[in-house]
Amino acid sequence: MRILNEITAVNEGAVNSAEKTSMYASTRVREVERRAASACDFETSVQYVTKSSEGAWGVIGSESDGGGAVPTSLLEGGTTIRVAPMERSRGGWDDEHFHDKLRVPEGSSAGRGLVVTLEAMARECVTVALSPHPYFDMGKTYAIHLGAAGNLSTVIRRRLPSGNEAIDSTFPGRICTDDRFTSYWIVLQDGVLSAGVGTCPGKKCIATLDDRLYHQLRSGVDACKFVGIGNSALGRHARDLKVRNVSVMPLPSLFGMGGVPVDKVEAVNIDQDDSLGASSAAAPDAELLSEYKRECAKAKARAEKFGTEYKQPPPDAFFKWSEARRLRANPEKGFVTGIDVMSAEEKAKAERRKARFAEDEKNRKRERGDDVEEGEDAKDNMDEAEAGKGGPSKEDENRNDPILIEHSWDNEDLVVGQRFDPPQHLWTIQPDPEAPGDDDKQIEGDAEEEEEKAVLVPEKVHIFSIDWAAFKQIRSDDIMAHFAVYGPSYVEWLGELSCNVHFEDKFSAARALAGMSKEIPSPPPEIAVKNKQDSMRNQVSGKTADGEEENAMATVEKEDSAEVEDSVVETRTTEGVDPSAVDEKQITAEREDDIPPPSDLGAMGWRLAHNPVRKVANDRFGRRGTRARALMRVATSEDVLVERPTEWPRPPPGFTTKRVLGPGSDFDTRWRQRRRGDGGRNKRRRRDGGGRRYNDEEEEERWNRDRYYSDEEYESYDEHMGDYDGDDRDYDDDKLPAALDRGLKSSRAGFSVEEMEAERAARRNAE
Repeated sequence: MRILNEITAVNEGAVNSAEKTSMYASTRVREVERRAASACDFETSVQYVTKSSEGAWGVIGSESDGGGAVPTSLLEGGTTIRVAPMERSRGGWDDEHFHDKLRVPEGSSAGRGLVVTLEAMARECVTVALSPHPYFDMGKTYAIHLGAAGNLSTVIRRRLPSGNEAIDSTFPGRICTDDRFTSYWIVLQDGVLSAGVGTCPGKKCIATLDDRLYHQLRSGVDACKFVGIGNSALGRHARDLKVRNVSVMPLPSLFGMGGVPVDKVEAVNIDQDDSLGASSAAAPDAELLSEYKRECAKAKARAEKFGTEYKQPPPDAFFKWSEARRLRANPEKGFVTGIDVMSAEEKAKAERRKARFAEDEKNRKRERGDDVEEGEDAKDNMDEAEAGKGGPSKEDENRNDPILIEHSWDNEDLVVGQRFDPPQHLWTIQPDPEAPGDDDKQIEGDAEEEEEKAVLVPEKVHIFSIDWAAFKQIRSDDIMAHFAVYGPSYVEWLGELSCNVHFEDKFSAARALAGMSKEIPSPPPEIAVKNKQDSMRNQVSGKTADGEEENAMATVEKEDSAEVEDSVVETRTTEGVDPSAVDEKQITAEREDDIPPPSDLGAMGWRLAHNPVRKVANDRFGRRGTRARALMRVATSEDVLVERPTEWPRPPPGFTTKRVLGPGSDFDTRWRQRRRGDGGRNKRRRRDGGGRRYNDEEEEERWNRDRYYSDEEYESYDEHMGDYDGDDRDYDDDKLPAALDRGLKSSRAGFSVEEMEAERAARRNAE
C-alpha cells in the first residue's frame, strides 16, 4: 500500500510539473518578423491615458486609474517589422510601407491631430510618414526622419506638390541605437508637428515643425490619418532597421483644447542620457557631439537674431575634416573588451589558466599511455615568452616570407615624408638632450607649443605602411579584415600611407596593438644602419639591389649625390688642395658620413606588424593578394586630417591596379613591357629604318596616356578616402575611359590613321 501511494504521488508531481510548463509556455509571446508594414496584422483596442499632476501625459493605465479612454490601433503583439532601405524612386515610399489599418481608428476624429508611439532599433534614418491616405501623397504627407544624416540630426519635412521644394526643420542630436530598442513618439496637433524620445509623449522633444498655415487652409479630408514606416538610409552602409510596438491614436480629449503639453526642443545624445538606457561607458564621439550641438545652437541663435533662415551647418564647419567625416559615417560599433587584459594581474591569471590546462593535458596523455617529455612544456613556454617579448614566433619562423625587424627601415628615404611621428614628449624612450641630431628642431618646436601639447588617444591605433605602391591598393575593408579578430569599428584615413583604426575602448586597441605587432629595438640595430648605407650607395651608382638600372627617382638621387661630390671637390679647391689628388674612395667615405642614421622608431613608440596587410578581394583599386608591410603605434590627438586633400603625391613608378603588388614593387617597372607580339610589324620597321623612335621620356609619357587613370584623373582621384558617401565622387566602371570613346584616333602615338597615311605617302615619294 505504501508503494502504491508513493507511485501516485510521483504521478501527481509529474502532472503538476507539466501543468506549470504549459502555463509558462502560454505566457510567452513568440516573436514574428515581417518584411514590411503591409504584411503585418493590426488590431483596434481601447487604451486609458492618464494625466500627471503637472498636466502632462501620464502613463497608459486602466479605467480604474482614472484614465481617459482612447481608441488605438496597435501592431499585433510579438510582431517586429524589419524595414529594408527604401529606393529613390517615388521619394522612396511604396505601398508596402503603409497598411489600411495602420491609422487613426475609424469613428475617431483626426481633424485636430494624432499621436504615434513606437520602438525602433537602427543605426540611422527611422522614417515615419503621416498621410491622409494609405500611400505617400506629395504635398500632403509629413515625413519624420529620426537619426538622419548619419544619425546626426532629426528632420521633419513636408514636400510641396512640385516635389522640388519643401517645408522642413532640422535639429541636431544622435538618437538612434543599433544595439537596443529605443522608444519614440510623434504628436501632430493643430498644425504643429513634434517628435521626441521616450515613452511619454511631450517629454524630451527633439524636433518640431510649425505648419499651422497649411493646417488652416487644408480641407478636412486632407487631415493626416494613416501612418507609414520606412527606412531612408542611403549608401553602401545602409542597413535594415527593426520596429515594434507601434500604436496610433487621436489626440486624447483628456487634455482639452490646449492639446498635449510638449517640452521645449532639446538636443539629445542617446548614448549619454542615462534615462534613455545609455551605457555607463561614454561613446568615443560624445565630446564631439556635445560640441557640435553647442555650435548648432549658436548658429540658430544668430539666425533668429538677424532674421535669417536657419540651416543646420555640417560638422565640417566646426571640426577637422577627418573627425567630421567619422561623425557623418556613423560607423557600426565594434567589440568591447571591458577589462585590461594587458595588466599584470590579468597576465598572471592567464598564465595560471595556461598552466592548469597544460597539466590537465599532460594527465590525459598519461591516462592514454602516451609518453610525456618533461622538457616539452618548458620549451613551449620559452617559445611563447620570446614571442611575447617581440621576438619571432613559431608561426613567423615557419612562414616562407617572414617580416624581420630590420624591415622596419625599408624604403625610409622614399616614404619618410608621409610618416607622422609622435611629438617628442610622447616618445616611449626620451632621447639624450645633449646628443646632436635633427631631433633638436622638434624639441624646440614642442617647447614653443607647450601650451597645446598633444596627448595619446588609446582608443585608436595608427598605421603607416612602408610599401607605397602596394598600400595604394588597400581599402577600408582590407584594414577592417586585418583587425577583424579584435572588433574594430572605423578606419580614419589620413593619407595614402597612413590611417587610424578605431576601437570601442582602449583595452581592445591595446590588445590589437600587442597581438599584431612587435617591438622595434632602440637604437636601430647595426644591420639597419648597414642596409641604409647600402641603399644610398646603390642610389649613387644608379643600380638597384638586383643590378638593374634604376628609374627616374633614383636618377634624381644620383644627381643630388653628384652635387654633393662637386661641393666636396670645390671645398678641397678652396682649401688649396689639388682636386685631381682627391681620392674617389675618400669622397665616397665623406659622402657616407653625411648619410643620416635610420630613425629611432623604437624610441618613438613604433612597432612592426607581424603580418602584412592583405587585399581580400579584386576591385577597381587593385588585385586580391596584394600585401603591404606596416608600422603601428598608439595614435595621438595630432593624428587627424585638418582639411580635405585637394592633391596627392605622384605614386611610385611600380604602382598599378592591374596586378598583385607587394614589398619591392615600388620600383619594379618590368610589367610595363609589351607582352604581346605585333606580327613582325615593328621588326620590319626597324629593318627598313622606318617608323618613329621614342626616347625614355616619350615612352613614359605614352604609358601615362594609356594607363588606367589619366594624369587629370590622378589629380582629382580621391584615393584612400575609404568609404564613398554622398559627399564624395562616385567612381563607376562605366566612367573609365574606353577605347571607342576616343574615336578613330589611336591612343598610341605613331599608330593613328593620319600618321600611318602620312608615313605611306612619305615612302611613295621616296621611291
